[in-house]
Amino acid sequence: MMRARALLVRLSRDVRGSISVAAAFGMIMLIGAAALAVDVGSLHLDRRKLQGIADAAAMAAAAKPGEERAAAERIVAANCNCGITIAALTPGRYVADVGIAAERRFTPGGASPNAVRVVLTREHRLFFGRVITGRDSNIISASATGARRGYAAFSLGSRVAAVSGGVPNAILSALTGSELNLSLMDYNALASADVDLLKFSDALRSEIGVEALTFGQTLDSRVTMPQVLSALAAASDSHVAPLVDHMAARASATQLVPASAIDLGPRSSSVRVDAANPVRVNLLSLLRTMLILGSADRQVDLDLVGALPGGTQAKLALIIGEPPANSPLIAVTDDNQVVVRTAQVRLRIDTRIATPVATIELPILAELGSASARISAIDCSKNASKAVTLAVTTSPASLAIGTVTDSAFRDMNRPLDPQKARLLKLPLASVDAEAELVLSDLAEKPVAFSRTNITDGTVKTVSSTGLVAGAAKSLADRMDLSGSVLGIGLNLGALKSLVATTVGATAPLLDGVLQQVTGVLGVHVGQADARVNALRCGQAKLVG
Repeated sequence: MMRARALLVRLSRDVRGSISVAAAFGMIMLIGAAALAVDVGSLHLDRRKLQGIADAAAMAAAAKPGEERAAAERIVAANCNCGITIAALTPGRYVADVGIAAERRFTPGGASPNAVRVVLTREHRLFFGRVITGRDSNIISASATGARRGYAAFSLGSRVAAVSGGVPNAILSALTGSELNLSLMDYNALASADVDLLKFSDALRSEIGVEALTFGQTLDSRVTMPQVLSALAAASDSHVAPLVDHMAARASATQLVPASAIDLGPRSSSVRVDAANPVRVNLLSLLRTMLILGSADRQVDLDLVGALPGGTQAKLALIIGEPPANSPLIAVTDDNQVVVRTAQVRLRIDTRIATPVATIELPILAELGSASARISAIDCSKNASKAVTLAVTTSPASLAIGTVTDSAFRDMNRPLDPQKARLLKLPLASVDAEAELVLSDLAEKPVAFSRTNITDGTVKTVSSTGLVAGAAKSLADRMDLSGSVLGIGLNLGALKSLVATTVGATAPLLDGVLQQVTGVLGVHVGQADARVNALRCGQAKLVG
């Protein structure tokens, strides 16, 4: 017993060989750590590589609307022949709004997607980890979202009036502040020409000597009308530049801020003209817009004696209201909240019509509100039939046969309240009339433009429901006549018939005047003219 106990004591004190045992256990731990490091490092590298491929695939897919999967597959094939699978490819709509949580800015689906979310997966081989997990590999994944920011430039009131007589020339002269004496050929040349907004902005920057400013800052500067017209001349084609220079030399030195009517949006930061991506607008439309902005007196009085045939004479009083605040007439944007509007217009035509019996006086009043438009969709697909869709609202209009006082006519803050008008006045008889036509079709109407429409500068007209014939003709048909006769032998019924027949025959002439006057101003009775001036589908970028 004593010998066994002594043996145990000696054995417990003997440390020979313990280092070998500890080393064995340590080696196992070191090998396990190395195995973990190798697998974890390999996993990290593979995930980084897969994420890079996913990023590239998402941007490629976003840049090729309609060909998203093929574009993503090309990227995958070009980067790695290592069993990568496109697990999901989801087109959707991305909104770059910092007020929305980042994870909610992408919405799958939608009528006109501008982004693509791509999910890639691949099998990752395990080395030492298979001892722990019992598997030879596991699945790794990476996702990326690419979005493109396309923009469209669009405008309202792009249709120009046909020339007949001196109506357009008289209006442009009144707005310029000087007699222009434009010929029919001159006017048609201006009406058929386009000008690049960026080229105009660059020319205006040189005109006012602020070369360090961006185009947006240039348009936001206070400039004079001659400076604006000189810049337009510099930006115009050679066959119309002398005409605009002619106007610049005669324009009054009123001041204006072009940015009140032109919103360059994403092009505001530009400092150089991009000849490959112009933003072209109708020259006469832009010119009249600048003239309206710079008009010191927004009331124009015209004598149209020479514009109407026969014994008809007319005087026209025209008031152009202030454009709505923060509402351009031409905008470059991809935001469907940006709205462009036309100016408000109020006009009065006092017409004298000679008949064998007497002279009939016909006063017509018109009040036209603002037509509006916004972008509702941009489709950058290669063969899209609806590349840009606008939501257009026609201008509400109120037309009447009636009279108002001069002060009431000039007060644009109050709606017109026309009273019954005396059309025929004889010593012993009179005929009064009243008629009213209200157009208030405020529903948005979709208007689609193809890429060909945009390239060709196509103008599309949206009409209000309810306007079957011309405005003056419609008023004549609705006219309510009344009268009185004090003398013997006068037939009231015959006088009413004379008035009705005469007004009905003259109405088409007055419709022509209305069309020309409102056409020059870009505001049409019960209609809205829309044009998409440019479309650019920008390069895709990663957004999340």
